[in-house]
Amino acid sequence: MKLSEWVLCENFVVSKMALKMIEKYDKYWENSHGFLGVAAVLDPRFNISLIEYYYSSIYGERGDEMIESIRRRCFDLHTIYEGKNKNDGASSKPLASTTEVNNFDGFEMFLNAKKKVKSVHVQLELDHHLEVDLLSRHESFDIFAWWKSSGLKYPTLQAIARDVLVVPVSTVASESLFSTGAREISPN
Repeated sequence: MKLSEWVLCENFVVSKMALKMIEKYDKYWENSHGFLGVAAVLDPRFNISLIEYYYSSIYGERGDEMIESIRRRCFDLHTIYEGKNKNDGASSKPLASTTEVNNFDGFEMFLNAKKKVKSVHVQLELDHHLEVDLLSRHESFDIFAWWKSSGLKYPTLQAIARDVLVVPVSTVASESLFSTGAREISPN
């Protein structure tokens, strides 16, 4: 938002530099905003509210569309991780003989119905996280400790948080990312 203000600056050098920086930032943002949005949603101090507030400011009329794209990414991740958990559990289950299966047809139908109810409940895990009141923001907050202790309440989201929140946002120094000068080797 500050860069957008600087583009309108009366000083031509500042305006030109801000325009080049916006071009570089937009390229970076295009590749990373979805991932960063998911990370923000996983932070119980911000959740989807942070995305709703800033995306409306950043994207204007397209804000709602962009907010929905982050929400979809979260649900897609949730579905993928839930699928991983189901596959892990299924592989450890012993296989029954054909005689046992025939004798337990009614029981199998009961279990299948129960799985469907459970998957609906698990879908509500993310919904619940998105609707819960935000935690207060303070510097000493340890998001990793919070997710560790919230594993019983949000087991699938905990697995997502464990993978998403440890990824570095960038491995490029900000000076390099926003440099507008050419990369030159000094003659000395």
